[in-house]
Amino acid sequence: MNRPIRTTVVFGLLSALLIFPVVGLLADHGGGGLGFKLALWLDLALYSVLLVRWSNSRLLPVLFPMGILLAAAMWPWSRSGFFLLGLGVLSWIRSGICFTAPPLRLLTAETIAMAGGAGLVALLAPGSALTWALALWLFFLVQTVYFYIMPGPAEGPIQPQTRDPFDAALQESEKILG
Repeated sequence: MNRPIRTTVVFGLLSALLIFPVVGLLADHGGGGLGFKLALWLDLALYSVLLVRWSNSRLLPVLFPMGILLAAAMWPWSRSGFFLLGLGVLSWIRSGICFTAPPLRLLTAETIAMAGGAGLVALLAPGSALTWALALWLFFLVQTVYFYIMPGPAEGPIQPQTRDPFDAALQESEKILG
């Protein structure tokens, strides 16, 4: 399992465990709905920093989409509309800013990851704290599919092995000893 997959799973678990303590802290300053949207925004902002770090990109281009999402969090509208806008911003950051690949491959990876993640959240129809935490963790589990479809920054396309691995190891050990 490569680093983005493992870290996304761990990040999703931590997000699920910490979402409602963070909502509780943020709700004191503006109500439950605003606190929930700000907690989701903070979660996506932290995940965006991870994406930027994995792709060796700059953080500055991510500030504009995150600013739009923060402004939407302040706007008094539904959580589901904010969630859908958050999906769009995550796609924009991940496939538009951080990772580059052929457009068809990016579209396929984003469609599978976003439709699967949003589908699981819609299927759970979270209404309680436990179902929201479970939905958030399952969302991030589905997001790992993106990194199975897209090669990571250190991976690149798989190259066929031209030499026998045992011969290569033998040559390396002879080079070290001789």
